[in-house]
Amino acid sequence: MARNRREQSRQANGAGRRGLAWSLLLAMLLVTGGPGCGTEDDNGGGGSDGAVQDVLDTAADAPTSDSAPEDVGNDASQADGSGDAPDGAGFDPLVPPTSGYAAVFLDVGQGDATLLIAASGETALIDGGVSTATLTKRLGRLGVTRIDMVIATHADADHISGLPQVLADYMVGTILWNGVTKGTQIFDAFLAAAKAEQDAVVKIARRGDHFTLGNLDLEVLHPGPSADESDDHNNQSVVIQTGCAGAWLLLPGDAEAPAEEEMEKAGVYSDVDVLHVAHHGSSSGTSAAMLAATKPEVAIISAGAENAYGHPDADVLERLDAAGSKVWRTDIGWDDDSVWMQADCKGGLTLGRVP
Repeated sequence: MARNRREQSRQANGAGRRGLAWSLLLAMLLVTGGPGCGTEDDNGGGGSDGAVQDVLDTAADAPTSDSAPEDVGNDASQADGSGDAPDGAGFDPLVPPTSGYAAVFLDVGQGDATLLIAASGETALIDGGVSTATLTKRLGRLGVTRIDMVIATHADADHISGLPQVLADYMVGTILWNGVTKGTQIFDAFLAAAKAEQDAVVKIARRGDHFTLGNLDLEVLHPGPSADESDDHNNQSVVIQTGCAGAWLLLPGDAEAPAEEEMEKAGVYSDVDVLHVAHHGSSSGTSAAMLAATKPEVAIISAGAENAYGHPDADVLERLDAAGSKVWRTDIGWDDDSVWMQADCKGGLTLGRVP
């Protein structure tokens, strides 16, 4: 089955960027922004880091199947969504406008996985959740036929467990990670899968790097140059900012207060429209200072309902409310609570729930 999917991915890529085959109709909520479109053309800044090849070459021949239990922390019933923004009444296919992009914040239980889709069909998967089965189900439901870039924000299992199978199933061209290793079976599996992706360019992401995904510029805000000297995995998360007018998106992985303070001191924060809340809404991040610096109008929280960690934290929800951010969450019920957004890069932003 994995090989069949991989062959389908190769055929889709070879057909000349045919894009994604979407069959779902999604609910929409209109949020307005400023006019114009802003993306950058810098391609692949930072270059290949020799350290990454050293790590790949010495990685153990670990199995590519994940060792985490399937569907850990997946959805459980929660009455009304507790702070979830209301779904819109309209419907539209999940196809980005020719000048815009789309993103799906996948419901993978107590973990993170976000799919970016450029106007021309290129895709990037940021993190892979805690369960191969759940991630495969979510991608299959959306009809994903290609994944061009994989970004592992850091080595924790709730962010990378699904990535070895993705690398086996799709012909990925670029793999980004933070260069901080971890002595776990699933991390070894990720490295082994990255090494096996012979046509991929594997890079350690550092602040100031830019990567191109179709019409999107992906800018790395974090980690800084000292990331490979620390095993503080959350605070060495790869933090990505991307988007366009009316739909600037910040994806901070599991960055906590020390990383937020470092980014603030480095002067890399700017106003964004959508924030993917760090660390599943843990109280260790999403400080009032960070929210004041970024001013998100919309906040997406990826968490498993009734999870053992109490995510999202009540104080974080209060801070988001005080900042005027409309909150969407993936921990609403037993079904797929993935959140979808689409931008036209002219100030228009729509959000909806994958039905």
